[in-house]
Amino acid sequence: MGGYGDVQLLREDGSRLDGRKLDEMRPVKIEAGVLPAADGSAMVTHGLNVAVAAVYGPMEAHPRKIQRQDRAVIDVRYNMAPFSTSDRIRPGFNRRSREISKVTAEALESVVLVERYPRSKIRVEIEILAAEAGTRCAGITAAAVALADAGIPMRDLIVG
Repeated sequence: MGGYGDVQLLREDGSRLDGRKLDEMRPVKIEAGVLPAADGSAMVTHGLNVAVAAVYGPMEAHPRKIQRQDRAVIDVRYNMAPFSTSDRIRPGFNRRSREISKVTAEALESVVLVERYPRSKIRVEIEILAAEAGTRCAGITAAAVALADAGIPMRDLIVG
């Protein structure tokens, strides 16, 4: 019951494998200012997912070819730590990480007031320390809270 292919998603009683009912969310904990060396930072725990985000900047955009005359560029790097899942993950930046980095940058650029920082870069580092499901959502939420912690003006606070 409740399987997807060979993967079992529900128990026989209809509850999820983690014990939640179908209409229950995973527990969420959000903490800002967790990394003192960053301009802004946040840790989001969403169920068994743990995401930490750090924000650096705004700073002068280097190399110059990435500069935008009228706005800041948001540079996002999303990474899953090799120990974040029970499956062995190769360390480093892979195709999935690049794609999530790109999508996250686009989401953040839609809410950050980038026009206030011409020719600048805002660097956002997202590290997934523990993964269950929904790491992208936890990462986006951590990044948005870290931007707010850094005092970067935004139109709205997005959550994943």
